[in-house]
Amino acid sequence: MPSRVQSKHPPLRHWIGAAYLSAYLSVLLGSSYTFSQSSVQCCNSLTPELPPATAYGATISRNNDPRNNYRPHVPMPIDAPLPADVLWQKLSIEELRLGPYSAGLVPDLQGLGAALFQSGDYRNAIEVYGKAIHVLRVNEGLNTVLQTGLVEQMIEAQIALGNFVAADRKQAYLYRILRSALPASSSEMLAATEQYADWNRTAYIAHLDRDRYPRIVDLMDLYDDGAGKVAEEQGPLSRMKLPYLKGKLKAQYLLSIYPGESEEGLQVSMQQNKEVDLPDLKRLRFKRFQDGNYRYGKQTIIEMRDILVNDPQTNPQELADVQLALADWYQWHHFYAEALQTYREAWDMMVGETGGANWLQTAFGEPLELPQQIVFYPGRISIQAKSTAQVTVQFEVNRLGEAKDIEVVYPSAEEHQPAVTRAYKYLRDMRFRPRFVNGKAVTTQALERNYTIHY
Repeated sequence: MPSRVQSKHPPLRHWIGAAYLSAYLSVLLGSSYTFSQSSVQCCNSLTPELPPATAYGATISRNNDPRNNYRPHVPMPIDAPLPADVLWQKLSIEELRLGPYSAGLVPDLQGLGAALFQSGDYRNAIEVYGKAIHVLRVNEGLNTVLQTGLVEQMIEAQIALGNFVAADRKQAYLYRILRSALPASSSEMLAATEQYADWNRTAYIAHLDRDRYPRIVDLMDLYDDGAGKVAEEQGPLSRMKLPYLKGKLKAQYLLSIYPGESEEGLQVSMQQNKEVDLPDLKRLRFKRFQDGNYRYGKQTIIEMRDILVNDPQTNPQELADVQLALADWYQWHHFYAEALQTYREAWDMMVGETGGANWLQTAFGEPLELPQQIVFYPGRISIQAKSTAQVTVQFEVNRLGEAKDIEVVYPSAEEHQPAVTRAYKYLRDMRFRPRFVNGKAVTTQALERNYTIHY
């Protein structure tokens, strides 16, 4: 069992108290006063510090991972009915006949945007799609769902140009439209939430933002909002909450390896006789999420289990899956005894069940890289890394899920020393679900796997 020590981080009330104290000292001393994160860590907390989670994240990914069927959402392209020059002429005539803001212009604008997109003229396509959206908003209202297809095509054009910041703004706009129009418990709203969450996840991994922590808070809020609305519509134990809770667990995995920002420190600057500024609320909330990451992740899984236990339609595999998720969370945080015990419980739940043998083989037949959810896979925004390398590694995974006796088979140190060095480092940090035989964790020797590493 890992040792536990007192936390070096103060609870939320101490942060707020420190902010007020700084403001008070500023006024009292008659000068500007600034404090940083380190200056408020004098206060002891009764909350024990948990051991750090695994910290490899998006730096290494298995090439033939069973989860490689993941594909980010890409909308179907719109077919252009006519060449762009013909549509330009037709649109000019229709605009003179109907007026610049007539809803009758939208089909021609949509077709012209599609033609421009297909020809690679993404900038003009964005302009035309933007005009079509504006005309729809004038005629149908600000949040009409009729504009969603056009917004998606505009996003595709922005991505094609590599303008991910503009695409990010439109992704947020698209989600707001759908959220205002669809019930949280509908399959359409769930799909929209997952698509927007996946975009935010990959934006976080790709370092799209200078400050990354707000993206984590937004992901938590996104899933909490969906789960809360389902609870309002269908009750707190509705099965429709499960996808939102699974998404929240993915966000908690992301949070567990948060590396910090480029500009460290929470700062509040005061001038004499000026209005008191409090610490950024989102940063404070993020700190609370970060300090309670292990506990909140466990609570999320237990909430999923409670929903399943209270549903008479739940089958044994669903319960075993959530038990496996709990064991993986223990394993990720280096709670070896709890992880092994919970893995055994998941194993026992499926022994003798219909389809149990296949489930056991899939879950425990070979060591599997954690987390098993789609968390660190890159999406449509490319990961910002100076170098990428393909490596072939041979190693063993012991019964505690640790990689041992690591040997980089390809490339050789002479060919690519930086890749070899990082492959060793990343694999040492990686956590595995160990292989089980007859309900017992065993060491697996001579594994050979291919990975992509980013550094």
